[in-house]
Parts: sequence; structure tokens; C-alpha cells
Amino acid sequence: MKGYIRPVLVLVTALFCAAPAYSWSNHTMLSYPVFSGMADVADLKPVPAQSLGSFLLREEKGIEKLLADEESWARKNIPNYEPQPDALVFHPTGNPKDVLDRFLRAIRLNPDARLKLYLQLLPGEKAGGRPVVDPGELATLKDVGFLRKSIFVRLKEGEKASPLDILTTANDEPDYGFDLGLFPDNNTSFGAVYGFGVQPFGNPNLEYGSQAPFHMGFYHEPRIIYFFAPFLKRTYPEYRIRLFKALSEYAFKTGNDYWGWRFMGWGMHYLGDLSMPYHARPLPGVSALRMIWINLKAMLGFPDSTNNAVQLVSNRHTVMEEFQENILRTAYNEKNNDHPFFQALRNPLETIPYNDDFPRAVVTKESAGKSGAVDAEIEKYFPEKLVSDPSFEASGSKELDRLIDYTREKKGQGAVDGMTLSLADLLKSYGMHIRSYLYAIRPAVKK
Repeated sequence: MKGYIRPVLVLVTALFCAAPAYSWSNHTMLSYPVFSGMADVADLKPVPAQSLGSFLLREEKGIEKLLADEESWARKNIPNYEPQPDALVFHPTGNPKDVLDRFLRAIRLNPDARLKLYLQLLPGEKAGGRPVVDPGELATLKDVGFLRKSIFVRLKEGEKASPLDILTTANDEPDYGFDLGLFPDNNTSFGAVYGFGVQPFGNPNLEYGSQAPFHMGFYHEPRIIYFFAPFLKRTYPEYRIRLFKALSEYAFKTGNDYWGWRFMGWGMHYLGDLSMPYHARPLPGVSALRMIWINLKAMLGFPDSTNNAVQLVSNRHTVMEEFQENILRTAYNEKNNDHPFFQALRNPLETIPYNDDFPRAVVTKESAGKSGAVDAEIEKYFPEKLVSDPSFEASGSKELDRLIDYTREKKGQGAVDGMTLSLADLLKSYGMHIRSYLYAIRPAVKK
């Protein structure tokens, strides 16, 4: 059996060197319909914006205890967790010059994360005289092209904003560089001391590749896959989800409501990512036996099957995300409140109460279970060139740039409608998952 370990490692490692590191596109657009119809969220009075440094200086002693308690919990409860090095432990000093850096390093986030005070506007929403923020100010990424589709407006310290806007804006924020460069092989000064060990998968040389282990959770693979590829167990979304939940609860308890909502949004992002099938299964549509077989052929000098599998999964992941964002953005611009995506997000599945096992036992169990069917529907509804031609690179292609029109031309309007309904089914689960998280943090909210 050990002779098969190398071929399976080849396929899975190759996949994560090529696959997109993002999940759903634009979590703000996704989460807004989930909460905008909930009076206990949407009708709350605006709260004053507060810089993270101000919050931390006000609550240093309490944050010290909270982070110590959460680290203890993570060590006991998260399988394959890499403990926080002692040198990173947060201690109150009262020093405003380094309090933000001390905190970000203690929670092992990218210390260059921008964390400005701002709001993301919805498609069609006008800035209304508010100062517009360039996306380059919000993300550590060199390429912020994906953010230029949206408009961001600046908030001043103390300026009031609605909890709904704070929450949904924060929902998108972890994709702006929170989890980049955190491993020693990313060649960053902080990655060298954060203690996460060598990046388990993904391409450490790609700017966005290092966030994959924090936004993906593979908890439902066959045992044979874990035997062949034990590094798949080294993922960290549960660490982020639990920590930001605790920080949100603490902020609300101490009267720092702005950060209660913003931390909540951060945690929801990671939970929402796990509802995406391509973030809950490394190779949707590829069985364990098939992985072994195609890699065995590669060992014998026939690598085409391996390369083809990698390219197809990467293309399908990319196409699914692009389709979701394009369809949703169009629905916003056309003010189509009856669109299937909006209906699904406003009317999610019946809520399952949240607990610490929820990301693993509920979210990824659902998304992993649906992954094969979703992969088959992608193959069915999208043009062959985009999702079934391993010689084609979908990312950056002119066909992807005009995905909806291209799909309509090649497969008909029925294919666009069919894929829309397929994704709407997933969005019902997404809506339930993030609502459950909110109910756990704000139990007084009416369900």
C-alpha cells in the first residue's frame, strides 16, 4: 500500500498548486440578503465606528485572558492544531504604537492587514458624497482587480454605521490578505515565527496560494486518502471561526458593538467558505480509486491523466465562482428581488443550532456530500471548452470574461437557468450556516 503514497501525493499536491484559493465571490453580496430581512439585525440603531487599535487599548487585559483561553481550547479540541509559540502571546502594555501588531501576531494574522474603517457598497448603491476608498488601501494583495468591481466608502472614527452594513462588509474582508504569508516557506518574516509549519498544500510561491489551508476544510475524505495524504488534515478554518466568535461575543459584552459585528463578519467568512463544495473536498468528482489509478499511470510514464484531472478541477472551481458572482451582481443591478439566489438566501434551510462541531459536522458534511452532484452539473451546464477540455486554461480567458453570454450561446438559456437553480440550492445551506453563527453570538435575535 505504501507504494501508492507518492502517486496520490503527486495528484493532490499538483491540484492545490493550480486551484483557486478563493471560495464564494464577494461575501458581502451573498450575506446581505440573508440578514437584511431580519428586523433584529436590519433595524438596529447605528453604532460608532471604532479603530481596532482603540478597541484593543481599551480592552487589553480582557483580550489577554480571552486569547489565552482560546489557545488552550484550540490545543485540546482542534485536531492537528499547531500551537501558538510562546513569544507571540498577547500581553497588555498600554503601548498604542504596537498594540495592533501585537494583537495580529498573537492571533497569527498577516500583520500587514490594512483593517481600515470603511463600508462596501452593494451593486447599484451610490457613494452619496461619502469619500471613496481605493481598494489598494484595503488589501495586502498586489492584484486587487477583483475588488475594483465594488465601491468602498471611508468611515471616520466615531462615525455611525448600521450593524447590517458593518456585518456584511466584514464578511468579505478575510479574502483581502488575512491569511497570506503565514508559513515559513512563504519567505515572510512573520511566517518564519508563526509556528504553523511548512505550508501543507497550495503553491507557497503564489501570492494568494498560502491562504488555502485557512479557507478549506477536508474532514470527510475516505481513510485511504488521509493515509496517502495526511497533510490534508492540516487546515485551520475552525481555529479562525471559533476565535472570531469569541472576540465578537467579548466585544458585545464590553459595549464595543462595532467590533462585535465586525469580528462576527470575519468568522462568518470562513464558515461560509466551507459551504462551497470545492473547499470541502480536494477533488470533487474524482474517486479515491481513480486518483490512485491515474497517478499509477503517471508513475509508468503517462502523466496526461494526472495533468488533465488537475486542470479540469481547477477550471470547474474557477467557472463556478465566476458564474455565481456574475449572476448575483446582475440580479442586484436589475433589482430583481425575486431572483432564485435572493430567494434562497432570504429563505435558508431550517436552522441547525450552532456548536463548536458545526463547521465539521454540519457545514462541510453538507457541502462535501453535494460535491459530486455539483461537479456533474457544472460539466452538464457549462460549455465543454470551459469545464471538460483539459487543454484549456479557463482563468484569464476571454470565454470566462463573458461567461454568461458564452454559456448561453453554446448551451442555451436552459443551461444558465439550470446552473442558477443548482447554486441556489447551495446558497440555502450557506444562509442557514451563517444565520446559525449569528444566533449563537446574539441569542436574543428572533429566529
